[in-house]
Order: sequence, then C-alpha cells, then structure tokens
Amino acid sequence: MRRVTRQRLALLAVTALLLLAALWAWQRQQQTRAAEHLLPIAPASITRIGVQLPGMARLDFFRRDGHWWRAGATPTPAGHAQLNALAGIAAAPVARWLPAAEVRPARLGLAPPLALLWLDGTRLAFGALTPLAPERYVQLPDGRGALISARYSPYLGTGDPQARAHAGTP
Repeated sequence: MRRVTRQRLALLAVTALLLLAALWAWQRQQQTRAAEHLLPIAPASITRIGVQLPGMARLDFFRRDGHWWRAGATPTPAGHAQLNALAGIAAAPVARWLPAAEVRPARLGLAPPLALLWLDGTRLAFGALTPLAPERYVQLPDGRGALISARYSPYLGTGDPQARAHAGTP
C-alpha cells in the first residue's frame, strides 16, 4: 500500500471516529434535556387535564379538535390559554430532583397539597414555595420530588382561578 493511501485511510478513520463521538455527545445532550423536564410528555400531546384545589371539587377538561372542553353531562368550551399553560407544566424545567426518600410531605407543603393536577392521568401534587427562591415543590406519582419555577403554577393555590398563586410570578 502506498503512503498516500495509508494517510487517506487514517484520515478517513479519524473522521469517522470524530463523527461517532459527535453523535454520541448529541444523544447524551438530548437525554439530559429530556431528564430535565418534569414529565416525559409533550404539552401539545396532552388531551386530558384534571385540577383540584383544597375545598373544591375536581374539574376535568379534555381536548378535542384542538379546543379545550370542560367535562360533564354537557361539555362546555373552556379557557384555551389557561389549559395550555397547565399542559405546559409537563415541560417545566426541573431545578433539582429530590429522591423519594428525601420527600417529607409535611415539610414541603404537600400534606395536604396546595393543588393537584392530572396531566393525561399522571398526578402531580403541588406544595409550598422554597424559602429563598420562587420555586415550588412538586411530587410525582413515583414519590420523587422536583423543584420547578413558581411561574409554572400561576393559577394554582387560590380559590380564584384568575388570580396568581405567588406575588413573584411573572
């Protein structure tokens, strides 16, 4: 084999290794980004939402043909913007994960929770705000806890669905 051919083969091998390394790094980055979201559900794919605040009956909604409806004997149109905001909670970035063993519901405002939210059947319990940052504790069905920005809970925590739950919420 000639020297030029060996150099070209070596260059081709190095290029292939660099491409494989770049592909591996990209896949790891995508996996990390997916793990940073509260739920592995895309907000646009959510079709059912349930909301329950303390002392109030659970409200159920469903999406049909791109529009939100309140479930009941006679479905009625529902607030599109508010329900899309609630669906967007699924993609909320998680500031910190808490293992199930570290979640103490009474200390985190989760016993009883400030609000319950069901996104396509996945139950989320919303607790108190952290003392030093506008972040809220959320407990997932597997017992893990997550800290998400309080801006993802503007309609939770008051009897008035139009009111904001926290003064620091944008």
